[in-house]
Amino acid sequence: MASPLVVGDSVYGESTAIADHVRRMLARELHDRVAQTLTTMLIELENFKVEQTGRQSALRQLGELQESTRDVLSNLRRVLYDLRGESGIEEGFADAVRALLARFKERTGVDVRLLVSPLWPAHLRSQAALNIYRIIEEALTNVRLHSGARLVVVALGSGLGGQLAVEVRDDGRGAESGTGDRVPGMGVLGMQERAVLLGGRLEVESVAGGGTTVRAILPKEHLI
Repeated sequence: MASPLVVGDSVYGESTAIADHVRRMLARELHDRVAQTLTTMLIELENFKVEQTGRQSALRQLGELQESTRDVLSNLRRVLYDLRGESGIEEGFADAVRALLARFKERTGVDVRLLVSPLWPAHLRSQAALNIYRIIEEALTNVRLHSGARLVVVALGSGLGGQLAVEVRDDGRGAESGTGDRVPGMGVLGMQERAVLLGGRLEVESVAGGGTTVRAILPKEHLI
């Protein structure tokens, strides 16, 4: 009588593994084919708004279109999180980043520091927490692969006008001549996508021999 149970458990386990694989594949397709397209639209709309300075009617309509697109992208992100089974880190976000940095230091030997402003929120929305965490994670990956840095500083702070700023600074080699075409392959687009999703923007400053700073400027009202 035990054998059918073993077989049943085995079949159940295989079915679960297949279902998990299908969910991950679907999440990847939705991200690559839909989420990135929507993100590109948001970025292009923002660039187009710069050309419409002084045309209040056009700016208002573009803003409404951006907000609608951002809502669709936000809902899609929630679906992707469910499909991937990603857990939220909205509570104790700074501790989660501190643990990430400890693992980074253990793996690379690069010295790390975490600076947290007293104005940094004690609680973040789950979606915001995960996106900010992924931005930091991707920036650290770039440091590990490309920078040759000896020190990385991650700062969680506040900006002007109710904004929050997330910075990842390293003292590595920085940008070199002729490397501009390498930027998309370094994960910048993915970080930019997450910043745009949260209603903000991503800045990357890199100086040859002077290190690189990745900075996400995010509106506080979208995070808490």
